[in-house]
Amino acid sequence: MIKSTDHCNYDERLSDFFHKIGCHVVQLERGLWWSRGARIFEPVLMKGPTAISNSEISSLWHGGCLFLRYPAALDQIGIPSYIYLVDDSNYDLDSLPHKQRKETKRSLRLSHVEKIPISHIIKNGMDLIPDTYSRQGRYVDDSIISWWKKYFEFADCNILFEAWGAFVGKELGAFRLDFTYRGGFYGEALFNRQDLLKYQVMNALMFVSTRDVIRRPEIDHVSYGIRAMFGDTPSLNRFKESMGYRRIDIVERIEVAPIVKPFLRSNFCVDVIQRVLRKYSEKFDKPKRIKAILDDILELRGVMPKVNCNRVPERD
Repeated sequence: MIKSTDHCNYDERLSDFFHKIGCHVVQLERGLWWSRGARIFEPVLMKGPTAISNSEISSLWHGGCLFLRYPAALDQIGIPSYIYLVDDSNYDLDSLPHKQRKETKRSLRLSHVEKIPISHIIKNGMDLIPDTYSRQGRYVDDSIISWWKKYFEFADCNILFEAWGAFVGKELGAFRLDFTYRGGFYGEALFNRQDLLKYQVMNALMFVSTRDVIRRPEIDHVSYGIRAMFGDTPSLNRFKESMGYRRIDIVERIEVAPIVKPFLRSNFCVDVIQRVLRKYSEKFDKPKRIKAILDDILELRGVMPKVNCNRVPERD
């Protein structure tokens, strides 16, 4: 096991994984920043407001970032947002609201949860992906399934990653894939099977995995990170809160790279970009991400004088 203080090993192993799945990564002293696509970068660490200096932002621009999106304190200008996490090492059934506690006890009678080899997902869980995508109204095809298979294969070779599964009998009803990073345990993938949801496998999966992980001496928070750029729903957030995840209110700061600023100052360019994004964002994640960040920037345009391009005060 990697020691919690060995940040170099964490950074190297996680950076290697991100590169293998095609994500861009920039290393700062205080941790990794990564992009899920479209050069929109976020810090990996997500347990509260992030302080960032001018020199660090300059390093991120030099590292190829086009946009930065990160949690900041409520007195900053940004998009109202939140982080959901558990940081109580005594997390247990008593941490849940009464109704959810009752439902979770029922789910634990009907199903069982255990840590599973990631290879088990590759062999027995791939059909949960299109099931989940379709139920959420998201586009899915063979290329997306193939990408996830590669994702799991790379995760299977990386010591930072682990999987948990909820079973009804011998059938896999839900699974989650997470990674450990600098004292945190971060949710990366969560899929379930529709015809087994009646057994409340998600309750059992979330409760048992969270309870067992937060009690590890090297873990001080289990986090689902900042608000998703798309696909985040009120019902999903209510579920996280009902499972004892604490909501931390923050604002999302958005920084725009100097090379991009001129295009966003032109109403004509913004209009053209929006039309192109509307055409392709239905099926493809990259234009969907650009559309989401642009929507946030335009929302802030009414607050900030130059499309949220103000400089953040030095905080070294």
